[in-house]
Amino acid sequence: MASSDEMVNVSEECRVSPPPNAVSEKSLPLTFFDLIWLHFHLAQSLFFYKFPHSKTHFIETTIPSLKHSLSLALRHFYPFEGNLLFPPNLREPEIHYVDGDSVSMTFAEFNRDFAYLIKNHQRKVAHFYPLLPQLLYGNAFIRFIRLWATIHKLQREPLMLEGAILPFYDRTMVKDPNKLGSIFWQHHQKIKFEGYRPLLPTSNILAAILLSQVDLQRLKKGFGSMSNVVTCLKFYSSMCLHMGLHVKARAWSGEEVSENELEHFIFVADCRAHLDPTLPENYFANLIGEAIQEKLGSNKGVLEGLDKWVVNFSSINIERAVGVAGSPGFAIYGIDFGLGQLQKRESISIDETRCISLHEGKDNKGDIEVGLSFPKIKMKAFASIFTDGLMVYD
Repeated sequence: MASSDEMVNVSEECRVSPPPNAVSEKSLPLTFFDLIWLHFHLAQSLFFYKFPHSKTHFIETTIPSLKHSLSLALRHFYPFEGNLLFPPNLREPEIHYVDGDSVSMTFAEFNRDFAYLIKNHQRKVAHFYPLLPQLLYGNAFIRFIRLWATIHKLQREPLMLEGAILPFYDRTMVKDPNKLGSIFWQHHQKIKFEGYRPLLPTSNILAAILLSQVDLQRLKKGFGSMSNVVTCLKFYSSMCLHMGLHVKARAWSGEEVSENELEHFIFVADCRAHLDPTLPENYFANLIGEAIQEKLGSNKGVLEGLDKWVVNFSSINIERAVGVAGSPGFAIYGIDFGLGQLQKRESISIDETRCISLHEGKDNKGDIEVGLSFPKIKMKAFASIFTDGLMVYD
């Protein structure tokens, strides 16, 4: 569970369910939006809070409170404790919940220095692996964590649980006239589903770079001529900078980089508002699309060409691809358990998924924090050219 120089002392392992009889037996079919991600890695993140009380207080007061508030939150997000079932007639899989289904919860003590863990500086990513939980990550998960935090802080459920907080589950709202669900399932059912596979530590270095509002303004000026192409120029310009530096860092660190080989930058966007009919923000699902303004304004809609997504993605040279995990729109640093401000969020799964993580700055919501995980020599090269890369846009 831990390497030789880090020790995790487990205080308690338990399972937490919604309150008895609070949720009836339910099934939630996977739509074509969900099926796309069936064989992808789970995203695994760590949230760091300072604990202002004694260890005794944590054991006697905080642990029971966290378990109780988690139970109350889970009754509104039953798919998280349900099980993924594959019907014998080869229909698309579904999430099935019965009373008593639960999630695992572990309380443990870790001997690594807290200040070391929450900095942006370069750290060995292996130092974080002993802490990894089994988590999802995305819009629905962040809403769940936010509700759990609110219940824990208030020591009760909010008096009004409506709208943006509670999930919306109605699958009939997702129209599939082009039979995308069948297309994706025909592909994915040929691949053995292996479930959750624990990530194995690498020798990579974890670090974060902070793009301030001043930095972003400089970038926006540099990419201003492309403002008619993209919806979110702040996001796009920061990603363009990263992609350019990423390619340079590969070359400077000794990797073989062909000038003629295509580089792929993969990111997704929320499609809820661009479907027909539109879906509410709290719709519980994966909803992806291409974040290109021309496509959003097309009469053919954001789903055009999605039937070729699996084939197109399979043809990508993964060694020449970079993805994005997270979004500044999730407002991670606003999640309040009543323990003070979140000190740091780390996306550890980027160590294996070849992604960068992205969220808003802790102290200034207009900043963008970009998480990186590279081999040491590549991280050194990236850091050395980062400042020069920004100065180009002065």
